[in-house]
Amino acid sequence: MSNKKSIVVDAGNTRVKMAMFSHDALLHQQMITYEDFWESLSAWIGSDQINQVLISDVSGKLVASMPPNLPCNIHWLNADTALPFKNLYESKATLGADRKALVAAAMHFYPNQPCLIIDAGTCVTFDLLSASEEYLGGSISPGLQMRLQAMHTFTEKLPLATFMAEPNLLGKNTNDCLLSGAYYGIIAEIAYQSAHYSMANKDLKILLTGGDAQLLAKRIKTSIFVHENLLLFGLHKILTHHAK
Repeated sequence: MSNKKSIVVDAGNTRVKMAMFSHDALLHQQMITYEDFWESLSAWIGSDQINQVLISDVSGKLVASMPPNLPCNIHWLNADTALPFKNLYESKATLGADRKALVAAAMHFYPNQPCLIIDAGTCVTFDLLSASEEYLGGSISPGLQMRLQAMHTFTEKLPLATFMAEPNLLGKNTNDCLLSGAYYGIIAEIAYQSAHYSMANKDLKILLTGGDAQLLAKRIKTSIFVHENLLLFGLHKILTHHAK
């Protein structure tokens, strides 16, 4: 990709994150609304020497509104995008773009090493990458807010607890019990899966990202790599590989 810069875009369900890279260095990033995205992208392209853009659009909102004749190559992350790892997932078409990017990011930071990538967001996802750079699969479970919402929605009397700070393990009222169960349930899940995969994968690297990563990291005993921009680095890794 020579000396030109590239842009990666993570378009989620409600907001868009855009980042500019030069080689493997993250220069800057910006949160953008869907309404302002194409104007902002055009401004970034016009202000610098941009060669390639990769867009991960999980909602499909950006495809329909794309203007004609953008002055650079736009790549859409989909089932046909070339990946830098061997994908052994049985239902390849259903593997989320965010999970692909996180696996690619693990390769960037820990090449040729086994990695367990944990994304603690709306859902908690676990993804396993082998030392031979094969994606093996993982698991998906409810995230912190989803657990609290589910206990309120699917019962008659449990309130909707609001997570404000790290709760005590021993809850002494219903609200605190809900918070303890949701929070320490995820901690225990991370501890179990980390221990299980570490037994089968020597020198396993554990990576944690997502909106709740910092809240959870302080309680995790094993060595863990916390990175809030892991997904952006993964998208850039995919773009670099795909462009080649």
